[in-house]
Amino acid sequence: MTWDDVLDRLADAGFNPVEEIYMENYGKVLAAQQPRFSGRNFRCSCGVISCKGVRIEVLLFPSETHLDEFFELIGDDPRWVRRGNAVLHFPESDPAMLGSIVDALASGVL
Repeated sequence: MTWDDVLDRLADAGFNPVEEIYMENYGKVLAAQQPRFSGRNFRCSCGVISCKGVRIEVLLFPSETHLDEFFELIGDDPRWVRRGNAVLHFPESDPAMLGSIVDALASGVL
């Protein structure tokens, strides 16, 4: 899934996503900003979207290996949800809205 796929799927589901930011090569920033990722080199991009008042951070990974390593460090935090090669982070959310958004992205996941 690409960044455009994320935006298109959410738009098709009626969420009217508003892109706040999108950044390639985010793995370097991640390792520098958060101590738990220090010394790791993740290949990923990151974007932030607002959907009907819910702010969603989306990390896109090019390989399962990087995604799996990322989840080893994240652990069982339910605010991080994996869909295909995307990881969604919901810092604050309504559980019903979260489920609808995840379902929208699951359609056609590569």
